[in-house]
Formats: sequence, structure tokens, C-alpha cells
Amino acid sequence: MSEAAPILIVEDEDLIRDTYARRLEHEGFLVTQAATGRDALRAARQSPPRLILLDVMLPDLSGLEVLKSLRSDRRFLTTPVVLFTNLSQHMDKHMAARLGATDYLVKSEVAPAEVVERVRQLLAATPGVRPIASFQLKIDPAAGDAAALASLLGYPRDYHCLQCGAGLMLQLDGDFSDPWSRSFRVRLRCPACREQPAGS
Repeated sequence: MSEAAPILIVEDEDLIRDTYARRLEHEGFLVTQAATGRDALRAARQSPPRLILLDVMLPDLSGLEVLKSLRSDRRFLTTPVVLFTNLSQHMDKHMAARLGATDYLVKSEVAPAEVVERVRQLLAATPGVRPIASFQLKIDPAAGDAAALASLLGYPRDYHCLQCGAGLMLQLDGDFSDPWSRSFRVRLRCPACREQPAGS
């Protein structure tokens, strides 16, 4: 590893927190520790980590509350957050998935070496670039729905590029790193000159 990846460990039990911190530091990671949910949010915002190991049972905020707060901040939409807990109830796992947990580990079921390996896997699989997907739809003047949409957005109704005369494409860009987002940015694009037409 050419550069130490910063990791935040959030755990209120000193022995467990220190054990995993030392193990991860020995493996070359740069570890920050927090014992409460509020300390975790403060530490993450001051110096965003590449990955967060987050205990569910904390003395102030619960790990689920911390997770929800992190996912509401666009800086942490793609940061892997691994819930680390003694709980193994199905309801907790379901809630964790709904709130955006990357993984869910039960302390009694994993060894430190397994946690380190999972951290490596998640960091390798998550480069930190938000996945942006683009879709392009050909505009058909005969289709009333396309005409209504173009009219609503204030685009020219002849659907031809003012520069080259080519037929325009309706481009929809969506951010799929946010599991709660169902919104798109809509633009008219010319596939020939790759520019947004003037006046739109």
C-alpha cells in the first residue's frame, strides 16, 4: 500500500477499539478512534476517512443514527461504513441495509484478521468516485410525451441543433451513489457536435 488509507473506528469499549486500531495500524492503515457517535461525526467531518468501522451500541447516538447522518452528507455517500456490533438480529441487518450500511459484522463471529481482510476488500472495491450514469433518448417530434417534456423544460420544439442541424438527444444524468435519489439532470444534447444547443 503506497499511501496509508485513513480509517475511523467508532467503538465505546476501549479494549476492543484499541485492539482493532493496533491491528489495522500494523497493517499500514492510518487509524482515528472515536468512543461516541458525536465524536465520530466530528472526526469524520474534520478529516474524512476512506472507511468507517462503526459500533451500533454507543453511549449517546446509536450507530444507526450516526450512519443516517453520514449518508445525508454527500461527502460520505460512497464511504464504506461497516457496522460492527454484538447484535445479529435480522431486523438490525435489515435496518442497516436500508440506511446505507456497506457491510454488517458481528463481533463474536469474526476475528481481527477477517476484519482487516474485509477492510482491504472494501477499499479495493470502492475507489471513491461517485458513479454517475447517463442515458440518452432520441427525441421523436411525433411523440406527445417528448414534446410535452421539451416544452415543460423550455427547450426548442424543432429538436434540431442550431449549429449543425442534427437531431437532438435528451440526456438524463443520474447519481446512483445515493440509494435514496431518484432524480435526474435533464439536458438536450447534439450527438454530432456534442454541445448543448444555444438558447437551452
